[in-house]
Amino acid sequence: MFVPFNDLTRIHAPLKKVVIKKFEKTVDKNNFVLNEDTKIFENNFSKFTKQKYAVSCANGTDAIELVLRGLEIGVGDEVIVPVNTYIATSFAVENVGAKPIFVDNDEYYLIDLKKIKSKITKKTKAIIGVNLYGQMCDTSSLKKLCKEHNLYLLEDAAQSHGAMQSNINVGDNSSGATYSFYPGKNLGAWGDGGMVTTNSYSTYKKMIKIRNFGSVEKYYHEIQGSNTRLQPLQAILLNEKLKYLYEWNEERFTVADKYIESLQDIDKIVLPKTLNGNKHVWHLFVIQVPNRRKFMEHCKNSGVELGIHYPLPTIKQNAYKKHSQNKENFPNSFSEYKKLVTLPVFPKMEKKEINYVIKVVREYFN
Repeated sequence: MFVPFNDLTRIHAPLKKVVIKKFEKTVDKNNFVLNEDTKIFENNFSKFTKQKYAVSCANGTDAIELVLRGLEIGVGDEVIVPVNTYIATSFAVENVGAKPIFVDNDEYYLIDLKKIKSKITKKTKAIIGVNLYGQMCDTSSLKKLCKEHNLYLLEDAAQSHGAMQSNINVGDNSSGATYSFYPGKNLGAWGDGGMVTTNSYSTYKKMIKIRNFGSVEKYYHEIQGSNTRLQPLQAILLNEKLKYLYEWNEERFTVADKYIESLQDIDKIVLPKTLNGNKHVWHLFVIQVPNRRKFMEHCKNSGVELGIHYPLPTIKQNAYKKHSQNKENFPNSFSEYKKLVTLPVFPKMEKKEINYVIKVVREYFN
C-alpha cells in the first residue's frame, strides 16, 4: 500500500470543470488584471476570516512585504521573528530593508514569549508571530507585549487558514495577517497567491496602492509601489475552494486526532501539542523521533511518504551565515530540528490510509 504525503487530486478533481468554465468567461471578457474575480474572492476571504479588509497579491512572501511596507517598516528597523519557521518570513523582512531578529520556539513550536523581551531594542518596530503547522501563536499575550513597547504585531498565517483561539480569529489581535495560497496549503491555488487581511482602513488603502505600482488610477502613481497581483484563475479557484475549507479542516482534524489517540503510548515519539484554547487546523502533523533517517527509511520502504518541516532552523541556513545572531544558541530549535518529521495529513484521506500510517509507525517502534 502507498500513502502519499498529500494528494491534491482528491479535492481538485470535483472542482476542475466548474473552475475552468468560470475562467472561460474571464477569457472571453479579456479582463485579466485585478478584475471582478479578484474582488469577489477578496470580499469572501475577508468575510471568512472575519476581518474588515483583504488585499490579494502574488504570493505569501509578497503578502508579508506588503503589510510591512504598508506600516512603513523598512531600512534601519528591526522585526522580531521566530527562528523555527519557513525562511520566507525573515526574507520578507529583509526585502523591505529591515533586519530580522530571531527568537527561539516554545513547546508548541511557536514563538517563545519568554524570549522576546530581551530582543526588543530602540530599532524594533514589529513582532511577527508565525501560526505554525496550523495553530495560532498566543496573540493576546503578544498584543499586550506590543502595546507595552509600542510595536506592531503581525501574524504570518500561511499555515493557519481558518484557525481560531477561543473566540479570537486570526487577525483580531494584530495589525495584519498574511496568507500564502501555495498549492499544498489548507487553501491552495493552482500555482501561487497571497493575501493580507487587516482591520485598519489606512493600512488597507496603502497596500492597495503598493501592490499595483503605487497606483489606484492607471498611469498615476501616488507612492512607490511594486507589481504583486493575484491572477484571476487563482481567484476563481480559491473562491470555489473556500466553500469547502471548513469541511476540509475538519477532515484534517479527524486524521490528527486519530494519530494522537493511536500513537500516544509510544514513549519515543514526541507528539504535537495544542496551545490551550486553540482550534488547530493541522496544516502539518509534526512529530519528533530519534534516528529520523532510519525511521523515514522504514516508512518509505513500507509505502508511507513523509516530509521534514524544516531541515534547518532559519539562522542555520547559509543565507544567514553573516547575520549577527549566527553563533547564538537557540536551545529548543537546535535540539529538535534533527528529530522533526511530518506524517501525511490531508482532506479526503481514507481511513485505511490513516490506519496504515499508524500501523507502519508502530511497527518501527515495536
